[in-house]
Amino acid sequence: MDKSLAMIDPHPAAPKWVKIVFRTVGTVNAVLALLGAYFAVHTGYGILIGRPLPAPDLVPQVRFAFAVMTLINLVFVSSLLVTAIGFLKGNLSAANSYSLLVLLLLGYWSAIRKLWRIGRGIATIVAAATGIGNLGIAPFVFLFLVPFLYPVVSMIVAQVLKQRYRTLHIPNQGMIVAGNTTFSSSH
Repeated sequence: MDKSLAMIDPHPAAPKWVKIVFRTVGTVNAVLALLGAYFAVHTGYGILIGRPLPAPDLVPQVRFAFAVMTLINLVFVSSLLVTAIGFLKGNLSAANSYSLLVLLLLGYWSAIRKLWRIGRGIATIVAAATGIGNLGIAPFVFLFLVPFLYPVVSMIVAQVLKQRYRTLHIPNQGMIVAGNTTFSSSH
């Protein structure tokens, strides 16, 4: 093996426009996370002080479902804020945690849809809590009014850019290694 390959830079620089795209996604995600946190906390406070809930005959169960959904939403919103910070720093590796977050969110949404169909009691409780318990993730999920359009498109863009610009730079020789092919960079 060539000795120059042992000196591969583990943190290659991405083109400036890629970092601008990542920072834009990070900015949008940070704003959506903060807005979602506000919605979740504001709604949670209202429910705690006794604001009326949907399905008044099931109030204790709806309160529990609401509390669980709000906690899950706060975890998602917090994670979204952490990945947004990674994007704002221009880290290509933030794309992996962001993709995992979006996929978990899709799974969470799918589980809620299945709970709606279980049966009369549980379905009613989950449906009543969903509208108010998921306000934390609502800005992120429904940004362009089409559910999951922004999260899925931004996840795909982040992954494509990360995969495309995950090249390895060899600092001393001015060489770039992409896959099994080595290219000489001109200075």
